Parts: sequence; C-alpha cells; structure tokens
Amino acid sequence: MQTLLRRIAIYFILIALIVLFSSDVKAIVTPFEIQVFNGATKEIQPYTLISGKRYRLQAVSPDKKVLSAQWFLSGNLGRITTDISTRLTAVFVGEGSLICRVEDVEQRVKLSVVRETKTIGGSGGKIQSPAGVILELPKGALTTEQKIGIEIVAPPELPLTAHRFVRVIQISPKKLVLKRPGRLTFLFGEDGFMDAKPQLFFWEAFGKKWVPLQSSDTAIQGGVSISINHFGVYTMMAAIPDELKRTERLQIQNVKLAPRVFFAPDRHRLTIAYRLNAPDAMQIFVTMDIFNLRGRRVRRLLEEVPLYTGENAAQWDGLTDAGRLIRNGRYLLVIRARTGLQQAIHRKLVVVFK
Repeated sequence: MQTLLRRIAIYFILIALIVLFSSDVKAIVTPFEIQVFNGATKEIQPYTLISGKRYRLQAVSPDKKVLSAQWFLSGNLGRITTDISTRLTAVFVGEGSLICRVEDVEQRVKLSVVRETKTIGGSGGKIQSPAGVILELPKGALTTEQKIGIEIVAPPELPLTAHRFVRVIQISPKKLVLKRPGRLTFLFGEDGFMDAKPQLFFWEAFGKKWVPLQSSDTAIQGGVSISINHFGVYTMMAAIPDELKRTERLQIQNVKLAPRVFFAPDRHRLTIAYRLNAPDAMQIFVTMDIFNLRGRRVRRLLEEVPLYTGENAAQWDGLTDAGRLIRNGRYLLVIRARTGLQQAIHRKLVVVFK
C-alpha cells in the first residue's frame, strides 16, 4: 500500500513540475509576427516575392512593437541587408525559408521567389522587371500570346577579361525568336561605372561565350538599350570597349556563324555575329534575310532595324516566314546596312543539316 501511495505521489510531483516548467517557458518566450512589406503594402503569407525586388522586414510583438531581430535565409534566394531598416532583395527563382530570431526564439516562414511575368500578344506590349530591365515588343513581334518572364540568374560563365558583371537576366521563353525586333533596356539604378562604359552582351549557348552587343545610352531613363530579335540570357558589364578604327565607308565586318553548320534547327538557334563600321554614323539601319539558292526569300530576321557601330548579333530559329521548319540544304544569308547616302551588303553561305 505504501509503495502504491509513493508512486502516486511521485506521479503528481512530476505533473506539477511539467506544469511549472511549461508556465515558466511561456513567461520568458516573446511571441512575435514576421512581416514582409512591399513598399507600404504588407505582403500576405505564403510569401511570394519577385526576382529583383526589394522588401522591408519586421518582427512585431502582439502589442505592435517592432522588435530587434536577426534575419537569415535558407536556400539561394537573395540577400538581406541592414541599414536604417532591414531589407531583403529577392534574387534567384526558387523556394526556401525566411528565418527570424528574437532573443532565443526562432520562427520560420516559407518563401518563394518567382520571375516577373506578363502575357503579351500580337498587338505588342511592355514588361518592366524590378531587376532594372525593360522589354518593349512592337505590334507583330509575336504571332500568338506568350507569357513573357524576366528573372535574375547566375552567370553561365565568368565575365570577359577586364570586365565585371553588373546584372545577368534571363528572358523566357528562352528559345523564342521574334517576328519583329523588340527593345531591351538595362537601367543603371544604383550601379556606378566611374570611367568604364557599360555594354550589353548575350550568352551564346552553343559556343558557350558572351557575345557583345553595341548599345545606345538612354539618358532620359538612365540606362543602355539594344534591339533584339531573340530571348535568352543577357547581361550588362562594365568595361572600356575596344576603340573602332573608323573606315571611310560603311562596312559590315567579321560575320561569324555559330554553329558553323546549322545542325538540328528544331533544337538549336543559329547565332549571326557581325560588326558594323562607318565614318561617323550614330545609327545604321540593318535588314537581314535568309534566301534559298533559287533567290527566294525564306525568312526575314531584321527589317530596317536601327543599330550602332560596333559588335551586333541576331539569331535564327530555323523557321520560315510561314512558321515551317527549314529543309536541309544550303542557304544564303544577306545583310544590308545603310546610313545617310551610304549602303553596304554582305553575303554568307549557311548550311542547314537536320
């Protein structure tokens, strides 16, 4: 009997200790709420943030006091900075957790970063990414509605010698070639260049190299712009560009194809890199066509597109103007350029092998 009573007493003592311990924990824990703000607007969980955008973070007590906290991210999603306030810059698309620690108490909330998207149809349109990139598509650039996305991505390769990356972005769908060229603008934002001149490049996946694109400064917007006829990975690098040796007449120089034989056009794109040179021209208007050997045009890639002296590039997706995949054989690439009273033409053989 005494043994039974002793066991009952121990049991009640244990229950009392558990209750006491639990009450003590509640007494020392400071409950708080994780808040994420887009400007003055409070985001609602689950938190879905846009690549390139900055958000303000707060830990708030039940009586609405902002608490001193430590912030962390799991997953390669972005970066957190602390100046006057704590800010999170969303960077790479993916999922992870936002972690907040107040004293000895830690809370986690799920977080996802998505690309900026907009559906654009045949009438054209404009999409602006918080990553500081604007894409403008004219009427007729797309034959059907497309969901266009812009996001910050990790560079597929190191920058060129004596260059530094400022921003690397991807425009989706990556394999899309436009019927009419669009306008891509990188805004300077908080980037400083000192004496270096920023230049735009795109990643040529087959040759695995950065291809330079001669761009124009947009003083009103504070950035650089180019005409593009294809989507993919683009970057702005800060560098001092090579000086062009001016020619007496307008010339189309250094035309190179990658790959040299356009194989599997259903899976690859043909990159056409070239250099424009002129005595003093600010703008050169370029038309680029693909002909069969009978002289019939099968695809127009560029039509009177304003470009600039220096390195330029376009791509061909292997489709005809009617949207059909090209046949095996030999074709003729014809590039025409004009500025003022001067004109230039360059022809190059293209071999297609499926």
